Amino acid sequence: MVDDEPNMAWLFSQAFSADYEIVAASSGERALEILRSLHVDLIMLDLRLPGADGIATLQAARRYGFGGPVIVMTAFGEIKTAVEAMKLGAHDYITKPFDMDDLRLTIQSALRCSRMLKEAHRLSQGLEDTFRLRDMITVSPGMLRVFAIAERVSASDASILVQGESGTGKELVARAIHYGSPRKDGPFVPVNCAALPESLLESELFGYEQGAFSGARKRKPGRFEIADGGTLFLDEVGDLPLAMQPKILRVAEEKVIERLGGTCRIPVDVRIVAASNRDLRDEVKEGRFRQDLYFRLAVITMSIPPLRERKDDILVLASHLLHEFCSNAGKPTPMLGEATTCALVAYDWPGNVRELKNAMQHVALLCDDDVVAPHNLPSWIFPEEFAGATEFAGDDSPIDAPISLKESKRRAFAETERARILEALQIFNGNRTRAAEYLSISRRSLQLKIKRYGL
Repeated sequence: MVDDEPNMAWLFSQAFSADYEIVAASSGERALEILRSLHVDLIMLDLRLPGADGIATLQAARRYGFGGPVIVMTAFGEIKTAVEAMKLGAHDYITKPFDMDDLRLTIQSALRCSRMLKEAHRLSQGLEDTFRLRDMITVSPGMLRVFAIAERVSASDASILVQGESGTGKELVARAIHYGSPRKDGPFVPVNCAALPESLLESELFGYEQGAFSGARKRKPGRFEIADGGTLFLDEVGDLPLAMQPKILRVAEEKVIERLGGTCRIPVDVRIVAASNRDLRDEVKEGRFRQDLYFRLAVITMSIPPLRERKDDILVLASHLLHEFCSNAGKPTPMLGEATTCALVAYDWPGNVRELKNAMQHVALLCDDDVVAPHNLPSWIFPEEFAGATEFAGDDSPIDAPISLKESKRRAFAETERARILEALQIFNGNRTRAAEYLSISRRSLQLKIKRYGL
């Protein structure tokens, strides 16, 4: 608690010593000395101090590496300065004289936010309680189960089928399995079965001898040979032409290949990991995929849930990716504002993690503010008309009425925004000014939203 009035230290001690250990400093210089010698979770900082004022003390504390929340104490006429302090990284401000119950809620909110940020940082750094396989970070129970299975089966040579929508990270899981296996020193060779026509795909997989076809001027090994001693990753295996599927089955069963135009049987020591964005069981039923090949490839099957079904991962991944892109660009990482987090969680992410990655790269390149606002997001995630035209679908909306995808997204965002506004109003006991600051919007905008949502 940094304040030059001695009675403030006594007041804080009386009110909060049962819950917190309180250390008092009468100047900014003394506060910085304490930061060097003690672990501090939160700073209560008066703006008017002898010597270095509150703004200078806040800036110095951040330079010294203090990353915890700072709550600024200010007189009523200094609110503009307090808002300036928040732009420099203060969590909140409170005006003197203040209500102790209101202050207690503010402190609890600040410490709760600090714990969440520390947890997100811990997760992104891959510490002991986070299951991170190479480039994947998650707190989702569904993904943790996928990772646990991947870890268990990586030591074997069994064929694995990874299923999931495009952009969910199937290749990253396949790579994690490879690098966690005894084959990790061998090659990991990916092939996208949907990217090449049948004639080119066959020569790409099996190679060819000189003169096998027009233009085959010299022998070329195929991907199976290149992957010898390692792992061959057959991406979008459901797109394999039916005519080629028996040849893949033969390699999976006999571990031998024949190059195009050749007669020599070449042994290959390859583990096959396949992936598909379709359910191959349905493809088998429709006659588009051989049942015997399916059973050969799907000794172990893993299904990766889409990002819309693991909402807990969205903000953790977004924070990690934004920090990564900003670090690579040599610029500071902005914070995700409250309204922005609502928009990110409300969006359904049809492109999954790949789309989220693109969105955070967009923000890293174009956002120069300290806080990411919704308008900094790509327009397909947060269209401009959402900012002022979101309508909350209340109880009078017909449940069975068909709605467009755009309207569905609009309603999802509105519901999330309404919940965040309610939470902010509850935290600050209905104080609209402070709730608006907490949500990073103007008080007038908050009043309009309260009226719109009937709160």
